[in-house]
Amino acid sequence: MLLVLGVIIAAIATILSNYGSFIMKKELSNLPRIGEAKVVTTVRAFFNSRPWMTGQGIQILGSGFHNIAIALAPLSVVQPVNAAGICLLVVLAVTKLGEKASAIDWVGISTIILGVLLLGVSLVNTPTRAAAYRPVLLWLFIILMFLVAGSTLIAALVRKDERTSSFLGIGVGLLVGLTAILMKMTWTDLGNRWNEYKIGGFVFSWYFWIAIILTVISMVLFQIALQRGKAIVVVPLVTGFSNLIPIFVGFIAFREQLPKGTVMVTFRLVSILLIIGGAVILSFRRESQDPVEEGQGLEPSAVHRRIAR
Repeated sequence: MLLVLGVIIAAIATILSNYGSFIMKKELSNLPRIGEAKVVTTVRAFFNSRPWMTGQGIQILGSGFHNIAIALAPLSVVQPVNAAGICLLVVLAVTKLGEKASAIDWVGISTIILGVLLLGVSLVNTPTRAAAYRPVLLWLFIILMFLVAGSTLIAALVRKDERTSSFLGIGVGLLVGLTAILMKMTWTDLGNRWNEYKIGGFVFSWYFWIAIILTVISMVLFQIALQRGKAIVVVPLVTGFSNLIPIFVGFIAFREQLPKGTVMVTFRLVSILLIIGGAVILSFRRESQDPVEEGQGLEPSAVHRRIAR
């Protein structure tokens, strides 16, 4: 029952998060580019934008639901459901933002949908018994991912070509994936402190505060990526990498169990490959291949008009 509830909440979370990303991307053309205007001017413009604040609020709400889902279900189940929400964003980007989708884009979307269907079937007979995580393996993964994310983000900030947004998307995806892992650790920590602090145990969990810091950093970098690239490119990369890492760590470090039966195990593994593979397929598109005018969504005149006001 908890597993099914976790999946439902994860689905709600990914719908909210992706719809929030769509609203923010739509509004970013009216806001100054982060890093190119004065910090005070940029912050004021963002916080005075009602559409952007609405989108940010919806995305934060989605993150809250996602954290609840992590407490109820294994990472290897929650993260693929989270990845499936990319379909909503891609459809909105094509229909509402005017970003053109190629045949390969639709192949990626279809692959993700098929993966979600197989994942739903594989939930049957899935053990939900929690096991203690392997601390040494877990921290090795965390340190490695921090190093990879840091080097990727540095490469993104140094580059000035059309692939900058892609590198940012990968780096942000790794940070978001690390946040999911830390939140899973936070829930474990909360359980250990429950008799003493109850829900107040969050305050005393440093995993929780690291997750909060990473969330804030990821939010800023995500805005930069959306300003410098198209949603149909950036979001698949963020989604793919943010889900791949927790799924892998969930199996190896958190010792999450697969469903019973060869067929169900096959469905689960294939569903993960299809969902993550679909996100990767969508990320292969280069922005230069999009026939839409190169400056769409980043029109300087719109920014100047906004600042002038």
